[in-house]
Order: sequence, then C-alpha cells, then structure tokens
Amino acid sequence: MNRARGFSMIELMIVLVIISILAAIAIPSYRQYMLKGHRSEATRALQDIASRQENYYFSNNEYADNLGDLGATSSIAGSYYTIAIASASSTDYEITAAARGTQTQDGACTAFALHRSGAKGSSGSGATEICWGGH
Repeated sequence: MNRARGFSMIELMIVLVIISILAAIAIPSYRQYMLKGHRSEATRALQDIASRQENYYFSNNEYADNLGDLGATSSIAGSYYTIAIASASSTDYEITAAARGTQTQDGACTAFALHRSGAKGSSGSGATEICWGGH
C-alpha cells in the first residue's frame, strides 16, 4: 500500500491554532516591554537636560529657557517623547517630556516632569515611582 507523504489539513490547522495562541500572548507582552523601554529613554533625556542646565548655570549664572542653548533638541528622547523646557528663570527650571506617536498608547505614563529641585512627576494611571523606573 502506497501512502501519501506530507501533512494533513487537520495537522496544519492544529499548528496554526497553536501559533495563534502563542502570538496572542507574546505580542501584547512585547508591546508593554517596548513602552517601558521608551519611558526610560524619556527619563534619561530629562536627567541629561537637567545636567546640561546645571552646566549652563555655572557658565551663565542663569538657566537656559530653550533646548538649543543646551545643545539639545526636542527629539533628544527619540521619536516617542517630545522634550521641552516648560519654565526657566535665573534661579529655577522645569523640564517636561510628552508622549507622541505610538507612545501615547501607554496609558500608565504619558508625560514626565523634572524640577530643578529634583522633584519628579508624571501623568497617566501609573505611580510616579513606577514611571521613573522604580518598583
């Protein structure tokens, strides 16, 4: 008796179902992982700008009110957050990062703020310490 070689339709359907289940689990997990990674880029950029502000202050006895004076652009955090100096005076500043593009889907942490005093803030459903890389 000569039997045909290959896969049956049932076997192929079982494989497709298994792959679909794995994809349904893996893709959302991967997406969350990527959103968290972009958050760390934003917080790193804010800390970098704060360091640049302090260097600028030592040279000019005031804080910069635009990123250009610090040698940075609003895309210093990549294409997922827009960095800006929300306020600046001769004695104080606050830097913000606002989500843009696909990062706006991150409901936990959509915006960050860093004050000269070191106070950190965030908006979204996540706690500030979670958004800034804590617990």
